[in-house]
Amino acid sequence: MDSPSLEAFGMSAPLPISHPLPPRRLCLLLTVDRRSPIFTRFLETLKERSACGDDIYLYCIDEGVREVEMLLPRAGPRLRLFACAYAAMRRSLPRNAAVTYGGLGLLADLILGTGEFLAF
Repeated sequence: MDSPSLEAFGMSAPLPISHPLPPRRLCLLLTVDRRSPIFTRFLETLKERSACGDDIYLYCIDEGVREVEMLLPRAGPRLRLFACAYAAMRRSLPRNAAVTYGGLGLLADLILGTGEFLAF
């Protein structure tokens, strides 16, 4: 015996609902500058994940703070740029008002507030 259709009860079949998935939240930690071979992997990952539409929170520390100026043009709603205040000070790098500077507490908040963490 066949089960009654939805139409038998005065109902129509539900329409498929397509909900776009929210962007993933990714924290990247950059510890090296462009002289390191790891920097190329970092740039490739940044490009791939940006193309996927992920929200990226990038924290530059140690030698990575040297690349803040180079990365600044990429910053925007989907790429937020942060830098270690102490690392920038120790390297006598000028501060940029478009970058959020903070310490390890800020980094901990970024890690806890995102679903994925990658370090370079």
